[in-house]
This record gives sequence, C-alpha cells and structure tokens, in this order.
Amino acid sequence: MAKTKSFEESIQELENIIAILEKGECPLDEAVELFEKGVKLSKECHKTLENAEQKIKVLTEDKSPEELKEE
Repeated sequence: MAKTKSFEESIQELENIIAILEKGECPLDEAVELFEKGVKLSKECHKTLENAEQKIKVLTEDKSPEELKEE
C-alpha cells in the first residue's frame, strides 16, 4: 500500500510540476500528464486545507466534533 504524501510533500511536488511546465520544454503529452497530476495535487491540497480550517473552527468555538454533529 502506497504511503499518503504529506501536505508539504504535495505542495513541493506541485511546485516542481509548475516549474517544469513554465519552462515549456517538455513534449505535449508529458505536459498534459503533468498538468493533470498538478490539478489532482492542487485539489488534494485544497481539501487538506479545508479540513484543517474546519478543525481550527471547532477548536476555537470550544465545541467538540460530537457536539457539532448533534446540532
């Protein structure tokens, strides 16, 4: 089973993909593959940030996740 990447690892990989694409030197097929991978990484990172934001909201409201589910 593959290990899930950390947020920081995903961001670094996304930055690497962007750098490669910005150079404009890779073949079109490779560029499309990299772009697709970048979009996927971007969505995963966005989801991670949303989850972190929700946890912070819960912590700052002094309510447990169970209390929020009951509302």
